[in-house]
Amino acid sequence: MKYLFFVQTDGRGHMTQAITLKESLEKNGHTIVGLVVGSDKHKKLPTFFIEQFACPFFDLESPKFLIRKNGKGIKIVASFFYTIYRLPIYLAAIKKVKKIINDLQPDAVINFYEPLAGNYYHVFKDKRPMFCLGHQFFINHPAFKNPEINFLNKIFFRLYNYLTAGPRATKIALSFTEEIDLPQKNLFVCPPLIREVIKNSPSSNQNFILAYILVSGYSEEIITWSQKHPDHQVEAFWDKHEQAETHFGKNLTFHYLNGQKFIERLSNCSAYVTTGGFDSICEAAYLQKNILMIPTQNHFEQKSNAADAKRAGIAISAKHFDISLVLDEQTKTHSLTALQTFKKWVDDYDDKLINILEGKEDQRV
Repeated sequence: MKYLFFVQTDGRGHMTQAITLKESLEKNGHTIVGLVVGSDKHKKLPTFFIEQFACPFFDLESPKFLIRKNGKGIKIVASFFYTIYRLPIYLAAIKKVKKIINDLQPDAVINFYEPLAGNYYHVFKDKRPMFCLGHQFFINHPAFKNPEINFLNKIFFRLYNYLTAGPRATKIALSFTEEIDLPQKNLFVCPPLIREVIKNSPSSNQNFILAYILVSGYSEEIITWSQKHPDHQVEAFWDKHEQAETHFGKNLTFHYLNGQKFIERLSNCSAYVTTGGFDSICEAAYLQKNILMIPTQNHFEQKSNAADAKRAGIAISAKHFDISLVLDEQTKTHSLTALQTFKKWVDDYDDKLINILEGKEDQRV
């Protein structure tokens, strides 16, 4: 079959999902005929993502969250009104999507949580199958529990899911734990997409902590902690691309996000500390790392990820980068069984998603 990918490019999670699924589909004889990314004109797309795709590439401006001045959270209300203000630009992008689909004629669309794709289906009522992937769709599953998300954020979350998925879309809820499918809701639960390079990476516990932040404002907290704990080595990744490495004292180095370097550091760190992105948490859990999550302020998706990772027992969460929490021996012991269960879920059901995309029923009992 011929698939067209739509990828949201906030953070790195949706991009690594797309790379992983592309490899699996091509291995099974399918073709990716095009890649549409919803990007932010102020951000540069990382090389590790672009270089993985040889198909036609389309970069369209898409709605994004506005970041607070302190760089530590998103402005929900301001983001909403900014989207309304730029609505003519986004409507023009949806018309471009129609032309792209007419030109490429894919058999199906796979959407990694990019609203342009869902809104195209809402506007033009395309009959092609649409598959929407993301941990975000797990909010519609009864196993999801998150008392920390207030009512307004939950409504906004569900609305964003609706806008991202077409009216008849098959929703693939990527989950930390094995749960039942809900075919009556067109909702299927699959394990996270873990790249082969992660699965094949030998994991060791060297003497450093790894940190990854979605927005650079949290760097101040990491710098402060490292200054107070000079005996602990910290390696960190952020989105500043002015230079490859920035050093803060002898025990802290910030790197601009580089795919291969990140994998090497993640495989060898003793613990992983990050904002609430789903995919890097899954990669760290697969490598059996101790994990601390600090969700970006007002980011309902990341709060959801952190609460669900806590439910699954694979991570702890906090409001600030108190890295000392992840070094606690009691926490390490508590998460070991959950991490092993997570890895088994990923390994045992690795082919479930491909079976769904190919229209095959999963034959496991």
